[in-house]
Amino acid sequence: MLTSIRTAFAEAFQNLRNNFFQTLLSVLGIIIGVAALVAMLAIIDGLEQMAREGVAKNSSLETVVLRATTSREVDGIRVPLEDPVALQRGLIDSVVTALPYPTNGQLVTGGSVLINHPDTATELAIAYTAVTLPLTEDAPEITIGRELRAEDDTDGGTAMLINDLFARRLIGPADSLAEALGRRLQLFGGSVEIVGIAVTEENETTMMAILPLAVLENLPDAPQTPRVAMINFDRVEDVTPGRDSIAGWFAARFPEIEEPVQARANLEVVKQLETGFTVFRFVMSFLIGIAVVVGGVGVMNVLLMSIAERTPEIGVRKAVGAAPRRILTQFLSESVAISTLGSLIGLIFGGLAALAIAAIISYVLEVDFHAVFTFRTLMIVFTVAILTGIVFGTYPARRAARLDPVAAIQRS
Repeated sequence: MLTSIRTAFAEAFQNLRNNFFQTLLSVLGIIIGVAALVAMLAIIDGLEQMAREGVAKNSSLETVVLRATTSREVDGIRVPLEDPVALQRGLIDSVVTALPYPTNGQLVTGGSVLINHPDTATELAIAYTAVTLPLTEDAPEITIGRELRAEDDTDGGTAMLINDLFARRLIGPADSLAEALGRRLQLFGGSVEIVGIAVTEENETTMMAILPLAVLENLPDAPQTPRVAMINFDRVEDVTPGRDSIAGWFAARFPEIEEPVQARANLEVVKQLETGFTVFRFVMSFLIGIAVVVGGVGVMNVLLMSIAERTPEIGVRKAVGAAPRRILTQFLSESVAISTLGSLIGLIFGGLAALAIAAIISYVLEVDFHAVFTFRTLMIVFTVAILTGIVFGTYPARRAARLDPVAAIQRS
């Protein structure tokens, strides 16, 4: 079977070489249709990639947030768990190590507290965040002083970062915010030192502080606030399977608890993007498919003309014993070969057009935009070529296979 198909393809390409320009003009519709399809898919994939990157920069799409389950439902009432999971450094490190995806983890806790100004003793309300180091999620930009270091997250550490609003309140009428560096504040019965000042986000009005988790834990009156684990994935596409893997890992580690942790990920934006771009692909593919249909009609026309010219040859072959299936296979192969040729030419022109359109978009809109060529696009082009050849080649092939050998020979 494979040998006969290979032979039929060889004969088909030989016939294509004999009538190359006639065939090329006949499949112009396929060339235009496939070129438009390739360019459209590459541009849409590029838009989707740019949208993903833009959304990822402004949200925590790659992060799974873990919170320990603290209650369970009994008779329709939530009751506290006697021994909930304690999110500790070692536990999170074990989770990260067990995941088959590139990740890193961080423990976070926080709250708000009133402290006294070191000079005036007036009360200051601050929002604080305590984290394990290094900072992996939304690290603040330090403009004065230094960032937090790994050695700060130890039992003897006292380092703390503050935002510029906090620094301004501390220094009062002084001109330079740098005067806040090195100051020590009383916090939860202990002493902490300001080592860096971060930029305040736009419209931010809250005085904020960031300190290593070990520093908070070593303060005498530190509150027992719930800890949250942030598992940060390198790729957005790993978040959903990664979240499921995390849930499975905790279920196996703590089988006595029905749902040891609540794993949440902000994937709604990604799902909406995927849905929107998928709909756009289908709509544009349907419209561009009209050109492919026109090209298919051209393929049918080429085969019908070929059959008319080669009718005596077909009659002779059938007279000497060629089976109708052999004739059918030959002309179907020729149809697929013609549509494949048109699709390959369209693929080349479509790729060049996509690159040109991407360059124009980048220049005019002053954005970093690239056309994206995926394996999916190649598979679509291959499928279009095969289906077009089969659908529009079936009628001419069946017509050739049904020719009466005597009548066909008499036409010569």
